[in-house]
Amino acid sequence: MPCNSSLSRKRNTISLQYTHKLIWALLIAVFSASCASKKPRVITTKAEAREYRASPTAATIETNSFVPEQPEEESIEVEMVNSDEVVEPLLAIDAAIAHARAYEGVRYRYGGSSRTGMDCSGLVHLAFDHIGQQVPRNSRSLFDASTPIDLEQVDKGDLMFFATGRDRKKINHVALVIEVTPAEIRFIHATVSSGVIVSSFNEPYWLGKYLSAGRLL
Repeated sequence: MPCNSSLSRKRNTISLQYTHKLIWALLIAVFSASCASKKPRVITTKAEAREYRASPTAATIETNSFVPEQPEEESIEVEMVNSDEVVEPLLAIDAAIAHARAYEGVRYRYGGSSRTGMDCSGLVHLAFDHIGQQVPRNSRSLFDASTPIDLEQVDKGDLMFFATGRDRKKINHVALVIEVTPAEIRFIHATVSSGVIVSSFNEPYWLGKYLSAGRLL
């Protein structure tokens, strides 16, 4: 009985040692295969190249090495505008209006164009002369020199023409528009009764005397 037990233990030991050797042999084989698969293959002939291209390994490498093309950044063209071309006329108009308003309160004088007396076309002439623009000296000539515009197009710096005499079709008065809002049009002019004043187109008198509008700039 003791002999059988000793033999059995020896057989178990041998079996365990064999199993350990088998496991180590399998691990070494797997590791070697893994290393071999990672080793780059050197292709020396066209036939080998064709064979490599057809192999699953090449397809896997090409798939993994694919880098999606990045979309190009959108190109936005911005047209540059010369600011001087936009700002200068506006500044000139504001300067002309400011110069005309400096004469508010000056009394009326036919043919006058100074602080001692002013008529309507004289005021417009001085305002534009202040910004370097030579314009005609009487109402009718100002009308002929300006570009006709509709009342809905009137803006500051434009001219408004009136017929205040007996002839309802004869232009004899001109005013310089200084402000336009949805509610009204305001203009500066020289009147016989009040001299240089600011009036509103909403006033019934001027609304009834209006004939046309024009633009010089």
